Amino acid sequence: MSARCARVKQPLGVIYTIAVVALSLFISLPSQAAANLIKSPNDSRAYQVLTLPNQLEVLLISDPATSKAAVSMDVNIGSAANPKGREGLAHFLEHMLFLGTEKYPKAGEYQAFIQSHGGAHNAFTALENTNYFFDINANDLAPALDRFSQFFIHPLFSEEYTQRERNAVHSEYRAKIRDDNRRVYAATQQIMNPEHPASRFSVGNLETLNNENGQLRKDVVAFYNQYYSANQMKLAILGKQSLDQLAELAQQYFSAIPNKSTPEFTINTPLYDPSDLPIQINIQTLKDDYGLSLSFPMPSDRDYWETKPLSLISSMVGYEGDGSLLALLKSKGWANSLGASPGQSFDNESAFSVYIGLTPEGFNHKDEIVSLFFSYIASLKTQGISQALFNEEKLLSQQAFQFLDEREPIHYVTQLSQRMADQTYPIEDILVAPYRLDRYDSDVIKRYITQITPENMVLALQANSLNSDQKAPYYNTPYQVIPLTSEQLATWSKAPTNPELFVRHTNPFIATDLSLKGGTNESTQTQLVPTQLDTGVPGLALWHLHNTQFNVPKADVWFTLLSPVAREGADASVGLHLYTDLINEQLNKLLYDAQMAGLSTQIYSHARGISVRISGYDQQIGRLLTPVVSALRHPELSSERFNRVKQDLLQSLSNADKETPYNQLFSAGYDFLLHDPNLHEQTVAAQSYTLEKLSALIDRFYQSVEVRVLANGNLLAPQALNLTRTIETQLSPVSLGEVAPDTSIVKIKSEEQFTQAVPVKHKDHAVVQYLQTANATEKEAAAVTLINEIFSAPFYSQLRTEQQLGYIVFASPMTIRKQPGMALVVQSPSTDIQVIKERMDAFMQAFTQQLSELDETTLNRFKASVLARINDQDRQLSDSTNRFWRDIDNQALSFDKRERLSAYISALTAPELKSIYEEMITRRLILQTLSTDPDL
Repeated sequence: MSARCARVKQPLGVIYTIAVVALSLFISLPSQAAANLIKSPNDSRAYQVLTLPNQLEVLLISDPATSKAAVSMDVNIGSAANPKGREGLAHFLEHMLFLGTEKYPKAGEYQAFIQSHGGAHNAFTALENTNYFFDINANDLAPALDRFSQFFIHPLFSEEYTQRERNAVHSEYRAKIRDDNRRVYAATQQIMNPEHPASRFSVGNLETLNNENGQLRKDVVAFYNQYYSANQMKLAILGKQSLDQLAELAQQYFSAIPNKSTPEFTINTPLYDPSDLPIQINIQTLKDDYGLSLSFPMPSDRDYWETKPLSLISSMVGYEGDGSLLALLKSKGWANSLGASPGQSFDNESAFSVYIGLTPEGFNHKDEIVSLFFSYIASLKTQGISQALFNEEKLLSQQAFQFLDEREPIHYVTQLSQRMADQTYPIEDILVAPYRLDRYDSDVIKRYITQITPENMVLALQANSLNSDQKAPYYNTPYQVIPLTSEQLATWSKAPTNPELFVRHTNPFIATDLSLKGGTNESTQTQLVPTQLDTGVPGLALWHLHNTQFNVPKADVWFTLLSPVAREGADASVGLHLYTDLINEQLNKLLYDAQMAGLSTQIYSHARGISVRISGYDQQIGRLLTPVVSALRHPELSSERFNRVKQDLLQSLSNADKETPYNQLFSAGYDFLLHDPNLHEQTVAAQSYTLEKLSALIDRFYQSVEVRVLANGNLLAPQALNLTRTIETQLSPVSLGEVAPDTSIVKIKSEEQFTQAVPVKHKDHAVVQYLQTANATEKEAAAVTLINEIFSAPFYSQLRTEQQLGYIVFASPMTIRKQPGMALVVQSPSTDIQVIKERMDAFMQAFTQQLSELDETTLNRFKASVLARINDQDRQLSDSTNRFWRDIDNQALSFDKRERLSAYISALTAPELKSIYEEMITRRLILQTLSTDPDL
C-alpha cells in the first residue's frame, strides 16, 4: 500500500497548544447516544454511551457492586501505520507513554500507583489499533483516571527514556525470537503482498529504532501528533459510581485530549496478491511439531455480522464428531488436532483458515489430507448448512448471551473498547453483536463456501525437518516457497465426496430446562460455603453448595481420584499422563458435542492422581458424567490410539527445552522442590512405555483410591448425592479409602543456598531466585503476600526501567503445598548471569532498609491494596468453584482461608515484615540458565 504515514515534524509543544483549546470545551456537555444498549438478561450493570465535545466516544458501565474499576482506551492506529524503515515505532510509542507525563513526570509513578492500589495495567499494539488498559480498587478510580488520561494529553517522551526504552523493546523482541508462533508468522509474511502492512516487522528492535542524532524521539513525537487524536479513540470506563458520576469523571479527565480531526487510517490493498495464488510455503520450526495450514482470502464479511457466514462454516469444518474431517484423520493416524476459524479481517477482505496438527505419519500423507479436506468441502457445498443447524447455532448463541458470565472488569472494558473501534455494527448492539445470529441466508453462506478452492489457497507446511533455501528477516526462520503442480491442483479440485465425511447432525446435549432450582439464592457471597454431605462410603467425600447467586442454570461437578501410585516416580507420572490422554481421545467426539452445547470437560493427571472437571448446564451433567467415569474405569486400550498419544507426549517432552528461558527455570525449580521426575527421567520413561505396562498401572491405581467430589451451582443436595453415586457405581470395582498421598516440599535451611544451572537453547540469560519462609504458617503466607506487594513495583522499576536489565522482570508470591515463598525473575538479552544476580542481590539488600523506613500510613495503603486483591468478588461460578477446590485440596475445610489471611495481613507490623523478609533471603534456591548459544 502507499503508506499514509508521512512524518509530521512539529514540536511537542503543539500538543499542549491543542490541549488548551480542548480545555475550553470543558464547559460543554457531552452528547449521549440515543440508543439503548441491548444487554444480557443476566447483566445487572447500567450502560451509557456519550461523546465528549472533542469527539471522544465513551462507554460508561455502572456496577455498584464491583470491587474493581477498570478502564480501556483503544486508539485506532497500530503497527500498520509504521513508516517504512521505522518498523516497531507504534509499539515503541506504546511503551513511551508509560514513562512520564507533564503532570506526573516520574517514570514509574503510574505503575506504582496502580500496583499499590490493588490494580494491574498493560497495553498492546496490534496491526490496526493500540489498546491501553488498567484495573484498580473501585474507590481509587478518579486519581487513576487523572494519571491515565495524561498519556493522551501531555506525555513527556523524555530523551533519557527514549534511549533506554529502545533496549526494553529490543529485549521484548529477543525474548520471543525462538517462539515458533512468531517465527512461523515471520516466514508467512514473506509471501504476503509487500504493499500490505501485515507483511512488515512490527515489534521493533535496536536496528529499526536507531536513535542517531536523537531522531527517534522526533519520529515518535511526529507519529503521536499525527495519529493520536480524540476522534480516533474509544474509551470504556467501568466503576461503582452512577452513570452521571462516571460521565462527570470522563468529562473532567478526558475532554482535554486534543481532537485533530485525524482521518481514519485504512488498509485497501489485499493481504495476498491474487496473481501469487495458489502458493505453498514450507516453514522449518524449532519444535518437533508437524502442522498444515490452509488459508483462503475472501471478500469482507463485516456487513454480514448478523449472519456470520464464516463463523458457521468454521463451526462445520472444525467439528470433531461423527462425519468430521478430524475424526477421519484420527482414524487413519494422520492428525491429532484441527481448528477452523475466520482469519484476519479487514475492511476490504476477510479470510477462512484451517490448521491441522499432524502426526509424523500424517506428514507423509499431506497431499492426501488436503484432498480429504476438499472432499469435506465438496460435501459442505452439496449438503449446505441446513436451516435446522442454523437454528441450533442460533439457540446456543442465545443461551450463551442469556446466561452470560460476568468477566473480569479489566478484560471486559478492553474487549468493549475494541468493539467500539471496530464500528462493524450499531452501537446499541455492541454487547450482543458476537451472539447475534439473526438471519438464515443460504445464498450468502454458499457465496463464501465457493471461495474455498485449491486455486485460492495459501498452503503452509510446518515441521522441523523441512528443507529451506531462504530465511525470514528478524526471526531467521528457514523457509522455502514451493510451486503447486497442476496435478496437485487438478486432484484437489476434483476431490469427490466421501461417505465418511458429512455435515454434522444436531446436538443431543442442548439444555432445555434452564430453570433455577429452589429460586434465586439471596445469601451474601461470604456466607456461601460448601457443606460436606454423608455419602455413606469411607474414602468417598462430597462437598456440596446449592449456589444460584450468579443466576445461571449451571453447575460445576469436579472430582479427583487420589492414589499413592501417582508418587511412584517417572514411570507413574508418564503412565497417568498417557492414561488421561487416552481417555480424552476415546471420548473426543462425545466431549466435543457437549462442549458445543455449553458443557466443558477436563480430564488430566497430576502429582497425586487424576482429576475430572465437568462444568455447564446442570440438566445435562448427569448424561455426560456416566460415560466419562465409565471410560476412566474401563478404557479402550487400543494399540493404535496408544501409539498416537505416546508420540504426542514424546513430542511435547522434546519441545520442553524450546520454552521461554525463565519458564524452563520454573519447571526445574518445581522438579527440585517437589521431588518430581525431571524432563530427562520422563523422556526415558516415555520412550520405553508399553500398552501392557499402562494396563498394569491402571489396575494398580484402582487398588486403593480416595475420591473427593465438589458439586457447586444449580444442584440440590439429592442431585449432588446421585451424581456422586454415579461416580462410585461407574468406578466399581474399586477399593475406596482415605489414602490420598501428600506431596512434600524441600525445606531450605537458614543460610542455605542451592544454585542450579539449567541448559537452555536461547541466547537470553535468565535468573529465578526463590526465597522460602522458615515455616509454613498462615502468618508467613500473609507476610509474603504483603512483602511482594511492596517489593514488586520498585523491583520492576529499578531493574527493568532504570537499569535496563531486560523486558521480563517481575516478582511474585510462590506458595507450594502450603509452603510460602517468593520468586524474583529477570530475563535479559545482554546482561551476564553474574551481573543479573549482583543487581538482584543489591536490590534485595536495599529493600531491607525500605522496610525499616516503612511508615504506618504507607503500610496501611499496601495492606488495603492486598486485601482488595485477596477479597476480590467472585464474578462467575468458576471463581467460587476454584476457590473451594483449592481449599479442599489443602484440607482447609472451614472454607475461610481468605478471612484468616486477611486478618493476619491486617495485624502485621513493619518490624514483623522486616524480620520475615530477612529470614527469607537467607533461604534461597537460585536457578540460572546455561546458554548453549544456538545459531539463530
